Amino acid sequence: MSTRMFLAGAVIIVLVMVGYIVFGPELGKQELAIAETKQEVLNEIKSSKDYAEKTAGWMGIEGAETDIGYFNPPEEKESKDARLDVLKYFITGLLANDMDIFLSSFNPETISKDLFQSEISDKTEVAKEMMNRISRNGQITDVNYRVEKGSLKTNERNKLSVTFTYSDKKKAKIKLDIIPFSDAHHDDKESIFVITTSTWDLIKDIEKSTN
Repeated sequence: MSTRMFLAGAVIIVLVMVGYIVFGPELGKQELAIAETKQEVLNEIKSSKDYAEKTAGWMGIEGAETDIGYFNPPEEKESKDARLDVLKYFITGLLANDMDIFLSSFNPETISKDLFQSEISDKTEVAKEMMNRISRNGQITDVNYRVEKGSLKTNERNKLSVTFTYSDKKKAKIKLDIIPFSDAHHDDKESIFVITTSTWDLIKDIEKSTN
């Protein structure tokens, strides 16, 4: 191999390494259409509430022996990646300023621990503080995400890298650890993911990047 070819090969290797260092973190990143996501989640929740009220009303009229299977539950969309559902609910809670949606995206043990870390007795106020500090008082304009590790296998821990862009053009990157979660109403036929990262850790990372 000539010296010229060796040098050319070395230059290519260096360029590839530099490119990975500079652009590697951005590879695989996707934009979340936040307006559409918000509407999608709110529509899902409304459909579920309507179904619950309809079923409860029918049972109230006909009695406890009524076969509630008479009503068809709202059709569930087929999710390409169940891990994104928790991100969608997390973002929608912030965009819609809906505390219930926001809190539901977290592991119950995680969010309970976070709420009681604050000395404020009114935990509703604590939750509002969390949301305002993450969204920087409703300034989120763009959201990008990337699945860093994990798979859809049951009981496997996953990690999402999420970048917020705010109306003042500042950006903040956070890491969301998510795990499959099941309760009495959801068996393991299809995983439902919840966030296990502390909200206070998220806030710390965001404020470090934007202050």
